[in-house]
Amino acid sequence: MLRKSIIMMLLATAFTINVSAVQIEVPAGQPPMPGADASIPANAYENYRADSLSNVGASDVIKLHSESKKRMEMYITDWGLTRDEVNQIASDSEKLIDLIVNETAVVLLHDDRNNIRASVPGLLLVSKYYPKRSDGERLSIVRENSIFFAIGTKPNYDDALGKLKSERKGEFIYPGISHGKWAIDTESFGENTPAMVAVVGLDNQPNQEYMIGLSYKNQPVTNKIERVMSNYVIPSIRSLDDLDHYSESISWDNLMYRIPKGLKLTAQKSLKDSAKIRDYRGLGMQLVVAKEPVKVDDKYIYSFINEISEVKPESQIIGDAPIQSASVWNNGVPSLLVDNYQPGKKSLMYRFLRDDKNIYIMSLVYTDGAVPYSHIQLRNTVEYSDFANIETLRNKVIRMQSREKM
Repeated sequence: MLRKSIIMMLLATAFTINVSAVQIEVPAGQPPMPGADASIPANAYENYRADSLSNVGASDVIKLHSESKKRMEMYITDWGLTRDEVNQIASDSEKLIDLIVNETAVVLLHDDRNNIRASVPGLLLVSKYYPKRSDGERLSIVRENSIFFAIGTKPNYDDALGKLKSERKGEFIYPGISHGKWAIDTESFGENTPAMVAVVGLDNQPNQEYMIGLSYKNQPVTNKIERVMSNYVIPSIRSLDDLDHYSESISWDNLMYRIPKGLKLTAQKSLKDSAKIRDYRGLGMQLVVAKEPVKVDDKYIYSFINEISEVKPESQIIGDAPIQSASVWNNGVPSLLVDNYQPGKKSLMYRFLRDDKNIYIMSLVYTDGAVPYSHIQLRNTVEYSDFANIETLRNKVIRMQSREKM
């Protein structure tokens, strides 16, 4: 009922490509930024698809396809489905596997003192958030097997950088970043697990510094970590302060989300299954926010499998551009965003969220180039959320349920 209502409401109703290359400036006397590649577009991070940078290995991909093929045969032999029916299921399964293995992780920190976003190509399903309210220190970690990514904040990181066991370090400047320092540590996590750390100050937050760290397990050669950090992670670092220029925050009971400025609430409906829907429209866009009560057995293991299987975002608005997806972590709490962006054409975003009482589904439909906001501004808006009881939701290790069960 919820899926049908969302899709029916959606059916009833300026992206500018930045082709400049990554240009990390280095002050006089400092070593070059390791891994920086001027052939990579500065906005490469805007594409969620990890592709060759994915942490999902080739053997894992083969296993996913093999398990999917076995399920298809079972649908015929045990369930009695026709070959045409199974072929359609197989096609949807292939699209879902493609989303899984090419996923990105987006981490946002935002409260009364912090406001930052950064992303890393990779499938990351486990999170831990460490708040120290006495001095404003925060640390949000996301990881999965071979990869570890973190964003932290405190007044000054000079002491922490000085303690790193590293002879490779330097300074840099990047658009939006007033000052930056980097270091590669090859010992702290073990001899086969180097880490690269960047400490940055943002142009519009002069009294705050942030630490971004990335590590790949069992990869003693640092080429990949340097390439990912310099060409994808550092360009993705953005202050969230400018969100207020093109979006506004809305509260709905426990959930806080954002909508593009200019949209108006045109309908609010209650459905028979206790689900509720808010419908926002304007400027050639439609945003639907739905919530449905769910029984949550373990609020620290997040799963959106049922909702994704019901809505099937990977099968809507078929176009030439591959669909993108990301795990999006706001202050340590996960969600999943599926972005069916078709340049110059009708496009669609879905975001799946959950707290300890409800599942939330946000869906935005628009025609790229025909609305006053860019694709990235709209996606930044949809990425952002918070919960009134967020401390309850994140007070121990959180895990998103493995996509292998999908």
